[in-house]
Amino acid sequence: MKSIIDPAMLFIDLGAKKHPAVISVVGAGGKTSLLFWLAQLFQSSGRRVLITTTTHMFLPDSCWPVIFCRDPVMLPHVSLTSPVSFCFNRWKAQSGKAQGFAPDVIDALAQRPECDVILVEADGSRGLPLKAPDEHEPCIPQSSCCVIAVMSGHLLGTIIDAENIHRWPQFADITGLTPGSTLQFSDLVSLVRHPLGAFKNVPSGCRRVWFINRFSQCENVIVQSELLKPLQQHDVEAIWLGDIQENPAIARRFVK
Repeated sequence: MKSIIDPAMLFIDLGAKKHPAVISVVGAGGKTSLLFWLAQLFQSSGRRVLITTTTHMFLPDSCWPVIFCRDPVMLPHVSLTSPVSFCFNRWKAQSGKAQGFAPDVIDALAQRPECDVILVEADGSRGLPLKAPDEHEPCIPQSSCCVIAVMSGHLLGTIIDAENIHRWPQFADITGLTPGSTLQFSDLVSLVRHPLGAFKNVPSGCRRVWFINRFSQCENVIVQSELLKPLQQHDVEAIWLGDIQENPAIARRFVK
């Protein structure tokens, strides 16, 4: 049986004592699902949660209210008082996704007293399980107190190329891999540690959490000495291993 990690420990990892706590999620392989899981976690602790994006995201199949507006800073007080709600700029019917706001708009929204937690999907991956950022990515609000970089572990030990890696040229430059290579755990570590990798554009003083999703499918290929390198070299403050579709979602946690 998996041990259950105290949510208070996760809140510490996220720097969630700050009010509001702006938490941005980047990477690939479970970002949106992680956002919804975090929203429920914060809601259960009595905090109001607003979910938005600096790119585009699918809407959930939930009863949480969705607000569309040009400028969220101008929203009436009552619009931001639901336990959990979504806020977007507009609906893009062609893609079936909602378009969010520029990072500076979210920075201004973070000044609203109604906001306890703002969860931001700050990166796109076109549904692929792993990515490296392009020149203009990710789009992270400067008000973020934490950035979570998501990677799906199920590709470890498999053949990779542009078919399963988003932004393959950038990924290849960072890892040195070529099409048809077998993905090793050390390649994920390189992606975490590289200045143009998973934590690119993270604001100064922001906490960094590395989340390896679908851990149950890659547990046997993770070498703990490699896993802990980003902690030992001060690249991240915490590492989460788990599967966002399982219960508990976070199976293991490592901190400095």
